[in-house]
Amino acid sequence: MNTNEIAVTGANQLAQCLSRVREDQLDGLTDAIVTARGIYVCGAGRSLLMLRCMAMRLMHLGFTSYVVGDTTTPAFGEKDLLIVASGSGSTSSVTNVAAKAKLLGGTLAVITTRADSALGRMADHLVEVPVLTDQVDGECVGRPLLPGGSLFEQATLLIGDAMVLPLGARHRIPTDQAFALHANLE
Repeated sequence: MNTNEIAVTGANQLAQCLSRVREDQLDGLTDAIVTARGIYVCGAGRSLLMLRCMAMRLMHLGFTSYVVGDTTTPAFGEKDLLIVASGSGSTSSVTNVAAKAKLLGGTLAVITTRADSALGRMADHLVEVPVLTDQVDGECVGRPLLPGGSLFEQATLLIGDAMVLPLGARHRIPTDQAFALHANLE
């Protein structure tokens, strides 16, 4: 297979897996975002990179969003939402942060491949992405062509980007005007 064929096959597998994400779970996450005072994101590795993209899109829409661990991230509290992503649902650093957020009285949203994982069981809002990864046996369209947790990570990115339209509508911000908050010191 050449690179283009690999990319097309990966994109097709991703589309098939995303089509199986439950809309009610996505609606629950949307509701949690709209009602939160602040939205914090946390993950590890590539999952964190995807959530950084989500935090940026939320900021573009006018939401108050932060990345856990950044030097300018303020204290987390009762009216705040923590969104975490972990393919396995058991990444220890992410599980520790999620447990602390729950202890502080905040709301926890989890994006994972495993509803029955430690993070899945802690979640107030769960988005289950039914894909196989190198560490998780789950449902999907067969063994993913792309390596590691690529399908999960890419699904997390697309979920965050796809939420922009319904969140913009609910927050009454036309998405063509959302980029007024885009960085301008570039």
